Amino acid sequence: MLLVLVVILHLLSQSVLAQRTRKPYFCSEAEECYSFLTICRDPEYEARAYEPSVWVGSRVLPTEGRYRAVSRLRDYFNKKNRPGIQIERTAPLITTYMDINGELKATNVYLVLPRRFFTNPPYPRDIMLFLRRMPPMTIFVKSFGGWITSLRQKSQDMFEDLLRKRDVFLQDRFYTAEYNGPLTLFNRHNEIWYLSLGPPRCQARNRQPR
Repeated sequence: MLLVLVVILHLLSQSVLAQRTRKPYFCSEAEECYSFLTICRDPEYEARAYEPSVWVGSRVLPTEGRYRAVSRLRDYFNKKNRPGIQIERTAPLITTYMDINGELKATNVYLVLPRRFFTNPPYPRDIMLFLRRMPPMTIFVKSFGGWITSLRQKSQDMFEDLLRKRDVFLQDRFYTAEYNGPLTLFNRHNEIWYLSLGPPRCQARNRQPR
């Protein structure tokens, strides 16, 4: 009986690991993606659980703009690191947005490192780059296709949805997640993220009898 229980627990743990490490269908352009487990879904958004991770980031300078910061990240993956190794492509590209004096501005961009570098990440050679260890996180996610436009309206709509559903979340910023390169014209996948600060309420709603 004990042996059967051990086998069942092992299979369950392997199933959870597989769910976390399997690439989602919309992450087809990267060799490794920031893996997640979906906690629950709401008509307007979903809640995901993310494991601890390590990211390389760059600040977005007002004098340069977001795409120069993204270029620094690409250079880091393309051997501009110590010890000068090529790093496989990952997704998504994350951008932090904040309302600064009434204007929506990108402040930081990030790319997740492959899992094999979580323990000992390559150090950036560019002084504008930095490494950041992220703890386990619960994130509210709203997906959309096409190009990242009308961000203020999209983020405001999600912000109001979260307030209406009485979810608790970090309100002074949001994030965009991009899974496609600039040359991909069709079937693009993007997301808006808000960081959860409490148990997702859709979890309780999904347990209610229909």
